[in-house]
Amino acid sequence: MFSLVLDSSYKDLVVGLVKNGEVIENINYECFQRQSELMIVEINNALKRNDINPKEIGEILVALGPGSYTGVRIALTIAKVYSYALKIPCYAYSSLKILQDYSKPSICLINARSSRSYIGVYDKNKILLNDQVMRNEEVIKYIENHRDFALCGDLDYLELDGYKANIPFNMINLKNDDDLVKDIMTLKAVYLKD
Repeated sequence: MFSLVLDSSYKDLVVGLVKNGEVIENINYECFQRQSELMIVEINNALKRNDINPKEIGEILVALGPGSYTGVRIALTIAKVYSYALKIPCYAYSSLKILQDYSKPSICLINARSSRSYIGVYDKNKILLNDQVMRNEEVIKYIENHRDFALCGDLDYLELDGYKANIPFNMINLKNDDDLVKDIMTLKAVYLKD
């Protein structure tokens, strides 16, 4: 079975293909405010490169936010259309959860602008800190108090270095029944507020 992985929740465009649990395609590059132009192109190119008919996709895995208001909706809309049209299951994940270093507890961050961050802390499927918006100075204190945790995400805005996740790998390995969307028509993006 093939799984299609999609994420456009922040600066990067992510399209992945997974076959029987193994990542066979991982497209991941910075594409801020251009995901809507390029995501379908990248999906089609990945399918062609791997000689996969879209009807062979057995499930969709997608990030549902938090993140860029428009960005989150791009991958989510594509996932909903594929899931509905092909009558296949869709799994939806926190955009923060999929950024983690799968090997250890992880502080996952996305720039929320205005000196704020989206933050979630995970250890695989275990939530150590629920996704929320936090002032950047509070984030720095949290990091200082958890020095043994991995820092994950695009951390340039905090002038920090961090782990760059293999998002298709994370999504397929984090997949569980809790992430299965029961009714694709009710799937909505997650937008966190202060």
